[in-house]
Amino acid sequence: MLLLALAAGCFWRSYGPHLATHTDVLVGIARKGADLVGGGRLTAESMPELTYPLERAVAFADRAEARSGEAPPPSLSAFRGLIERYREFVDALDRVRRSHGASEARAELAAPLAAVEAAAADVHRALDAEGRG
Repeated sequence: MLLLALAAGCFWRSYGPHLATHTDVLVGIARKGADLVGGGRLTAESMPELTYPLERAVAFADRAEARSGEAPPPSLSAFRGLIERYREFVDALDRVRRSHGASEARAELAAPLAAVEAAAADVHRALDAEGRG
């Protein structure tokens, strides 16, 4: 039982830095994806570069939620929001990549990218409020 408590404690001690890293990676990859589409350089073969960080973020959120019990911390709820915004961004990016030219792509992706960035700021604010930032 003590070993289980220690393992859970280790997870929560590193939770803040890991959540911040996942958050920053999602924002960085979203910006890179928007730049690649805007430059006409994103192909279908490049899409896994955008979806893999999403898969890792979902796995981390699921693991944290399983360990949090009944009340997940606000930062985890904010992170779930970021995951949804990022998923919407990737869907928009794939749609825009197939149907728009580079100049239209930048304009089409501006709002979904801004939503990802705003959701990431919410995660960082929640981590700061929890003393984990």
